Amino acid sequence: MEQELLQEIASYWGTRAEGYSEVNEKELAGSQREAWLHVLEEQFPEKKKEEMKILDIGTGPGFFPMILSEAGYTVTAVDYTEEMLEKAKENLGKYTKYGLERVTLQRMDAQNLEFADETFDVVISRNLTWNLEKPEQAYQEWMRVLKPGGVLLNFDANWYGYLYDEEKKEAYEADRKKVEEQQLDDHYLCTDIDRMENIARQVPLSAMERPAWDTKVLESLGVCSIQTDSEIWKRVWSEEERLNYASTPMFLVRAEKSAEQSFQLGDVTVRRGEKYQAASEDGLWYPAAKPGDMVTEGGPVVAYGRIVREPEYDDRKEQIVHYWEKRSESFLEQRRSELANPIAKRWMKEIEKQIPAGRRLKILDVGCGAGFFSILLAKEGHEVFGIDLTPEMIENAIQLAEEENADCCFQVMDAENPMFADETFDVVISRNLTWTLPNAEHAYGEWMRVLKTGGVLLNFDANYGKEDVADTKGLPEAHAHFKVGNEMLEECERIKSQLPISRKNRPAYDVAVLCENTAGEIRIDTSLGKRIYLEKDEFYNPAPMFSICAVKQ
Repeated sequence: MEQELLQEIASYWGTRAEGYSEVNEKELAGSQREAWLHVLEEQFPEKKKEEMKILDIGTGPGFFPMILSEAGYTVTAVDYTEEMLEKAKENLGKYTKYGLERVTLQRMDAQNLEFADETFDVVISRNLTWNLEKPEQAYQEWMRVLKPGGVLLNFDANWYGYLYDEEKKEAYEADRKKVEEQQLDDHYLCTDIDRMENIARQVPLSAMERPAWDTKVLESLGVCSIQTDSEIWKRVWSEEERLNYASTPMFLVRAEKSAEQSFQLGDVTVRRGEKYQAASEDGLWYPAAKPGDMVTEGGPVVAYGRIVREPEYDDRKEQIVHYWEKRSESFLEQRRSELANPIAKRWMKEIEKQIPAGRRLKILDVGCGAGFFSILLAKEGHEVFGIDLTPEMIENAIQLAEEENADCCFQVMDAENPMFADETFDVVISRNLTWTLPNAEHAYGEWMRVLKTGGVLLNFDANYGKEDVADTKGLPEAHAHFKVGNEMLEECERIKSQLPISRKNRPAYDVAVLCENTAGEIRIDTSLGKRIYLEKDEFYNPAPMFSICAVKQ
């Protein structure tokens, strides 16, 4: 699968080589050539040009090697697409005095470099990282081939974030309209958009918020000096580029490899040249075994067992439980009414589209509340376990299941720490829960853990953290929110303000987390609410709901 995607990416860019080269030619002919050279040189380490070794990764038609070789630098340029390398060779001969005299071109995977450790003084890249299947591995490789004191310069943007974010999609479409109004070349129209979007959905960075993601990864690799510049585009883009890409401004990530022989990572001293493996807590490496550590020996590297500590008490969960305890009675009434309403059939239709058909499934309903999903699924003949951290919710779920003659098993349990064995369930399902969790990343990891291989995680939620629950305009008089009261609504807002997920862009955030948690295929549907809430009645939800379906690989 990995090789298939790599080949598809290379094939796509092979078809783009000619058009991409024309874009580079425009840059060379205008003021951007000097602008780019100035930006690069001011970031380079202090070293004579003739002594500096530069690596350009994902060189494309050779823009960076052309301007750098003309300025007196020696450059090694790599790309995985043969057509791009052929075009780079042609352009170097056509647009530079030195041709290949100062430039070496090589076909190579950016994620698996074939150079020795500490070979280059500078590693540069432009508009590549977003397109990689394993960007974290790529960063590790790029830092590996840098010399101590060397500099990594990565220019990139959040190119396909609009696939996961409605606001970004609207901004992208506005860009297309402005370009048309100005009668400029639309840089997207000359591409196979459907094919590129299909690739973008399969690589992780389309769903990430960058450069925050890049900074986090580089920090985890022990890089001490990291800087980002989110306005670098203002110095190097033409007016045409500014209009084409207004919603996706280019940023710079600059990382400097420590020249010291050792450095501090938390309270641990890491020494250059030593290898550390698999003994991490919160991304820190522990280079020495201590009494009680598990030690596995098998070759030149000694791997120490993961250090585990009891989690610290989190009073946010107590606040959340207390809040839902007070909401439990109204929730019971609402779910009872919902089960008797056509909306129940709409929900089952959405669920059945995503879960395996034709057999009895073992299903975990996480954050089951009063048991709405559990009851619906049990009535379809499935074996259903519902868990919730609020005891009153579980009591109500048991009561409602008895009323509906549904055979379910309910238990008080933390959604972030389900006490089931690995690979227990065919389906894990949740509705309007994730936004209330203090540690949603951990929860997603646990839900994938208890899923069987090939099992389905189905999460229905909305970006409630960014919604004002006190804003009731547009809601019908019979709506449940009017029964809650201002004091409870204010309490909800206070809790939301303490939860990290309230500040995330969703479902992009969820997709990013799932990509790191054994999820294979991931499907997003941001129009779910339009099919569920057809009437503005007591069940109506004004917040745009989305569904996330992830298959465990």
